[in-house]
Amino acid sequence: MSNKQYKHYHHEEFDPVSHCQTYAGSDRTFNGEVIEDIMQNIYKAFSSGDVKGDTIIDVSHGLFFFQLFIATDYFKDIIMIESSDRCIEEIQKWIKKEPGAIDKSNLAAFACALKGKSTGWKEQEDKLRNAIKQVVKWDISQENPLGSVTLPQADCLISVVYLEGVCKDHNMFLKILKHFSSLLKTGGHLILVATINMLYYTIGQHRFSVLKFDEAFIQKALKDTGFIIKIFDQIPRNFDSTLTDFDHLVCIVSYKEREI
Repeated sequence: MSNKQYKHYHHEEFDPVSHCQTYAGSDRTFNGEVIEDIMQNIYKAFSSGDVKGDTIIDVSHGLFFFQLFIATDYFKDIIMIESSDRCIEEIQKWIKKEPGAIDKSNLAAFACALKGKSTGWKEQEDKLRNAIKQVVKWDISQENPLGSVTLPQADCLISVVYLEGVCKDHNMFLKILKHFSSLLKTGGHLILVATINMLYYTIGQHRFSVLKFDEAFIQKALKDTGFIIKIFDQIPRNFDSTLTDFDHLVCIVSYKEREI
């Protein structure tokens, strides 16, 4: 299959529930080898005490908001930003506990395990629901993606494999990074989880395109958009699957040095 035949994140074929069940569900292939590794890195960043504040913004891929089960212990207010109407609908279903909402219990339970608790996942889910103050739609094709919506600058912004999923070229990647910067206070932290050298991922019968980049590109992109990298950790790929083709992941903690 050529890249031209791949679907895109904003196409109607993108099923956020199926995507989340495939890559962050109870199947240990991804959940055990990738998702839990990501959560461990994020827990390490927050529990260090270095990344802190009152408000965190999340801009992540689909229903990948497992990181917020950790963030809710460190930030009192959470704002979620999403560019897909279908994803927003499913996020709201989960927040409101509507019938058919995605099951996140395994991820909430792992967040509890990270802090040494073997129980309490239901309480952790409710804590997150109460912390989510807004779910905001933005249109990344526009110069001002948030339109008339005004948000206060946050203390932290976290983004899990979003940029590579929505950006069609490297210039767009830089453009959205600049938008990320505008959402942060000077000195605020940006936590990026990104896939390295990835071209596609699979949901059901469809393959979806991904913007391919290496570590050097993302390091330069952060520097060029006013961020200073503090932590750059690799998360190895320790499984064999044709569902996706990334080399490894990186978890990057940086801070906004200046306005751009």
